[in-house]
Amino acid sequence: MINFGARGHDVTDADTPEKLARGLAEYGVHNVQLALPRQFPDLADAKRINPGMGSYFRRVLGECGVGIAVLGCYINMTHPDDAVREALLRRFEAYLANARFFGAPVVASETGSVDADPGRFTEENFTEEMYQRSLASVRRLAAVGERFGTIVGVEPGANHPIYDIATTERLLADVDSPYLGIVFDPTAYTAPNGRTVHDGDQVEVTRKALETFGDRIVAVHIDDFTVDPNGGGLHRCNVDEGVMDVRGILEAVSAARPYIPVILEETRDEAIARTVRRYGSL
Repeated sequence: MINFGARGHDVTDADTPEKLARGLAEYGVHNVQLALPRQFPDLADAKRINPGMGSYFRRVLGECGVGIAVLGCYINMTHPDDAVREALLRRFEAYLANARFFGAPVVASETGSVDADPGRFTEENFTEEMYQRSLASVRRLAAVGERFGTIVGVEPGANHPIYDIATTERLLADVDSPYLGIVFDPTAYTAPNGRTVHDGDQVEVTRKALETFGDRIVAVHIDDFTVDPNGGGLHRCNVDEGVMDVRGILEAVSAARPYIPVILEETRDEAIARTVRRYGSL
């Protein structure tokens, strides 16, 4: 079976922890990727997160049979401004220090961008300089993760310095820490033309990732997409409303990594329940 979860902020009316817990349970998922900055921004600052907050979320969600699979702390770890980057890394470190109180084994982020505000696809991210900047940040965070027993989950993607199978494999080798894991998202590896940067379609990149570093994958994201025929890039959408072979990816993941958390992204509200009904028994 697929151990489905969802991003908390894809339960769109969940403006309290209690509503979030009830909504996730109603939709049939048992895991959540909790991104405080996206869902509860008043609680997200590094100076505000604390053990009591973690214990409260863990208790409220647990009462509805939901666990926190991933604590989202998405930062630009290669921010061009040194002072801003330092503040972002310190926030991630605060999340690592408190993750165990939330019951979250993983704190996750993407790997940065040349842009202050990541998002656009640019091969400027694919340079050796950008790789080294990303590596330095990940090494620092993995060392903190080791101290607190929390996995640093990096999410590679086409808009970032760790953008394909080869750079992902290189990062894992260069950091060489059991507290560095991969949050694998085949859509994140996808360039604006609908293909992954070097590794084929989404099923092909999934199989290659599982063969190459499958034992380091700690969570999987599933988000479907369409491709703008006029060159406007990818548009994320509910599962089964796009062009991705969702079943092929889930079958590969389930065979290689049984019960790994599979977190739905950009699949919202009732579409979460629909996806669980359709694919949950794979």
